[in-house]
Amino acid sequence: MIEFAMSNVPLLTKKIIEDEGDNDYSGTEAQASGGSNQPGIVIAPGCGDPLGAVLIERAGFEVCFMSGYAVEATYGRPDVGLLTLVEMAGRAAQICDVTSIPLIADADTGYGNVVNVTRTTREFERAGVAAIQLEDQILPKKCGSMKGKGVVSVEEMVGKIKAVIDARTDPNLQIIARTDIAAIEGMNAVSDRLAAYREAGADLLMALGPYSEAEVRTFVAHATGPVAYLNSESFTMPMLPSDQLESMGVKLLILPLSLTMSCIHAMQQTLDVIRNNKADTRAFAAHSMATWADCNEITGIDDIMRIERSFGPDRSR
Repeated sequence: MIEFAMSNVPLLTKKIIEDEGDNDYSGTEAQASGGSNQPGIVIAPGCGDPLGAVLIERAGFEVCFMSGYAVEATYGRPDVGLLTLVEMAGRAAQICDVTSIPLIADADTGYGNVVNVTRTTREFERAGVAAIQLEDQILPKKCGSMKGKGVVSVEEMVGKIKAVIDARTDPNLQIIARTDIAAIEGMNAVSDRLAAYREAGADLLMALGPYSEAEVRTFVAHATGPVAYLNSESFTMPMLPSDQLESMGVKLLILPLSLTMSCIHAMQQTLDVIRNNKADTRAFAAHSMATWADCNEITGIDDIMRIERSFGPDRSR
């Protein structure tokens, strides 16, 4: 059923990761692996539009990630910070409007300084998201797998995290604090930054690469809070199976690019068939397209027809 969200009404969201206050994260491998009372690992595929989010929920995933890269791709643009808060929060609201699972929103750098971050928090809350990912890049930012990144000071990022906490009206809105310092100063700089972000109030910690699998293990083992990890087909970081990451102690696994890259490939294949087969897609459709009925069902036609039958004029005659 399609649920039309009242995005101006603040709701108490479900937390992505339960992190009890008495959990002990003090930087040892044993504690990092067992520091959260929540068993298992949460897997959040990424999307850039409501259709992708609907498919993620229908596939049985309990959390969805709105990827900045994926959203920018729907505009035909690269992930270099061209979209604004208004566009990103608007897309988050569209996704929340047609799904019921928690949404993690890529909030990039917060779109400015601590004052901008305050507005960012409120706009994403109104959209209905359960968590925001905030990164410590400078403006204009770039995709975490691209070269030429820069980072703000620890103090500036700490201020942004505290601004989110101050601005949020829903205490369950969670903060994923991400650092991109590894590409600039190496992995030795990661732990200190994320420890400061955790102390400032971040709920989950994330570090982008490049780094090795051995460095992943060390980073997770010494993290001072629950760790979120990216399995990205850019392969800037090692792509590791979820059970292996779970055994390390990772609590949240995000796949930001998988659906976008699959969609691009599928559309290219379809266009090749249209161009090379005299625009006759019948044979291709039989094995490589969703059916017309499936498309309508996935996008909610049954509920629309129910509303028409229940409340609209009788058009049966």
